[in-house]
Amino acid sequence: MTLQIGIVLALVAFATVAGLIWKARTGTAKKVKAGLVIDLAEIAAIKDGKPVTSFGERVTFLQFSSEVCSQCAQTARLFHELEAQHDDILHIEVDITNRLDLANKFNILQTPTTLVLDKNGVVTSRIGGAAKPQTIQDELGSFHI
Repeated sequence: MTLQIGIVLALVAFATVAGLIWKARTGTAKKVKAGLVIDLAEIAAIKDGKPVTSFGERVTFLQFSSEVCSQCAQTARLFHELEAQHDDILHIEVDITNRLDLANKFNILQTPTTLVLDKNGVVTSRIGGAAKPQTIQDELGSFHI
């Protein structure tokens, strides 16, 4: 019986440490080495009832979301507020439920995942999980905004 309790406690401790590590890494930006280029035609995003025809003048946040994701709405609100404050920033949200092809192509394993693109559509970094406000500010700083 004591051995079983010890095993259960060890598993709980392991799960707690793994959860803390995961939480610390979630929402942080990771730089992308091989500057993947996104083609707007393949995304075919609609924003405010109109097709998106160009990237942001400085930076574009391409957020992959799903309807069942509670953190997706929170992340989208952060980006919408930021977009309202800066004319040179664009936020595009793609629902992966309808676009599994894009989720597979860009290796989207969780929602929200946000790709940070320069004005030419080159992915500069990737934010896995709900973006933290400080992470967003750091990313904007790399674009001198």
